[in-house]
Amino acid sequence: MPREIDDKKTRKALRRLARAKRAAAESDADDTQLSEWEDEFLGSLEERLEKFGSAFNDPDKGNLDDALSGRQSVKLREIEKKAKGKGRKPMSRGNGFKRKTPTHSSRDRDINEDAPVEDLPASDAHVKNSPPPATGFKPVIIEGGKLKD
Repeated sequence: MPREIDDKKTRKALRRLARAKRAAAESDADDTQLSEWEDEFLGSLEERLEKFGSAFNDPDKGNLDDALSGRQSVKLREIEKKAKGKGRKPMSRGNGFKRKTPTHSSRDRDINEDAPVEDLPASDAHVKNSPPPATGFKPVIIEGGKLKD
């Protein structure tokens, strides 16, 4: 049983094919000229669209309401870009397994950075990096494990 394809979609696909062929023929650059395979591809698509109204028959290949399959649409889009001079960019080699983002830095806050530091003599330089004592705090000294008051 043949599929019912909307004539509008078939005509639209045929216009896209004609436009791509015309753009490739009008361009002068060597890189915009269609290869033999691409020219044959466009010809076979045009032939099938005119004969059947659709260029594919397998329902796994694309939407049954469309005139072109998903892959045919993608390839036609690539050919259209090539005809305009905006061909495919070569794939980058990449960076292998290197980290794409910078290494993680700690988001923790160092409380010693916020404390004001007075100008201390060089002999007390080790005290400069220690936290300041809390106000109103009297330490309890334990001798021999017994608490003294």
